Amino acid sequence: MTPWAWIPTLYMAEGAPYFAVNTLAMLFLSEMGLSNADVALYTSWMYLPWVIKPFWSPILDLFGSKKMWVVVMQFFVAIALAGVAFTAPLDFWLNASLAFFWLCAFASATHDIAADGLYILALDTNQQSFFVGIRNTFYRISTVLCQWGCLVLAGQLFEKNSVDGMDIIPAHASAWSTVFFIMAAAFLFLSVYHFAMLPKEKNANEDVEKMMSDAQDSVAPVGIFTSLKNNFQSFFAKFSGVELLLALLFIFTYRLGEAQLGKIAQLFLKDTLENGGLGLTLTDVGNIYGLVGVVALMTGGVLGGIAVSKYGLKKMLFPMMLFMNVPNIVYIFLSATQATSLPIIYVMVAIEQFGYGFGFTAFTLYLVYISQGKYSTTHYAICTGLMALGMMIPGMIAGFMQEMLGYTNFFVWVCVCTIPPFFIAPLLKIDKEFGVK
Repeated sequence: MTPWAWIPTLYMAEGAPYFAVNTLAMLFLSEMGLSNADVALYTSWMYLPWVIKPFWSPILDLFGSKKMWVVVMQFFVAIALAGVAFTAPLDFWLNASLAFFWLCAFASATHDIAADGLYILALDTNQQSFFVGIRNTFYRISTVLCQWGCLVLAGQLFEKNSVDGMDIIPAHASAWSTVFFIMAAAFLFLSVYHFAMLPKEKNANEDVEKMMSDAQDSVAPVGIFTSLKNNFQSFFAKFSGVELLLALLFIFTYRLGEAQLGKIAQLFLKDTLENGGLGLTLTDVGNIYGLVGVVALMTGGVLGGIAVSKYGLKKMLFPMMLFMNVPNIVYIFLSATQATSLPIIYVMVAIEQFGYGFGFTAFTLYLVYISQGKYSTTHYAICTGLMALGMMIPGMIAGFMQEMLGYTNFFVWVCVCTIPPFFIAPLLKIDKEFGVK
């Protein structure tokens, strides 16, 4: 089976539930009447499956095939999204939707492990290199479909329901229910399609061989525990005490500001002028973040990769951090002036998203750098789990900080939170040739 038949759809399926949980859920809860503090708290907890996924990743290697896990997890995503859609108009919508979003998050995190494992095991190294850009492109396409297509659709359906005489909350519930039912149907189709089209893994990589040898002659729980122990020991053994402390501090602080900004920025755009927001519609937010913002983000990411390939990560780390964090000041301007001109808002958000894409490239490559070695795949999973923890904890307090400080002072606080990694970065040990072509 040609990889073109399954790689594009597989990586669209990998991206969509992540953005459903971390973007659509946030706006859905807000439109249904929850405060910014509650929205940020609830949706930040949904990062937890990505934080702890290294702890259950050995299970996927010890039981079943990667293809089986991919198909089953896509089916669970379909069930979870259908559950949100079905319960949205009901009185107990909040508890039900949080439970279903949690199921979606768990299935999505597990799907990530299985999909990336299948990509490695089903393709030879030449194919892996050829398709890496293609898989990333289709992952971004899923971002556009979620953050643009779904938000614009929800906004248009809400406006139609409002014209038809529905009250605000029932109108939002009906609109979001339709959106999530469509997503559920799409994932049900993907589950069936991938059952037929995904290949069986044909290669064995060193991580799997290691895990299987650890588990050999042991009952499953003992084998899993041994695998986990060896994975974490081999990762932390790479560093001296000071190097480990610096690496962890850098991972936890690099996105300290962005973790909080990401929970509030879109809520700020659509909040009422009386509350200090900009009063935009869901359709406007979808166009700004899902279309213009994604294009700017992708452009920044591509140029960031080119810059590192020319000058190396060590030389580019500090300037790329500036690119990522300094543009956050656009939100101070927007909140202080409450600008209502859409062209101005488009430009400001595009600047911030471009800087984020450019600067995040450096962070991703740093995680790749410290994951190098015999078990690079497993170690990178540990790094991404730590990164998710660094997003989850600040995100949990973002809503409370915004409600306590107001929008303008909150965005000032976000900019202050971007300062710590600038003091840590010069102390990191990075090979000056890493990243240079």
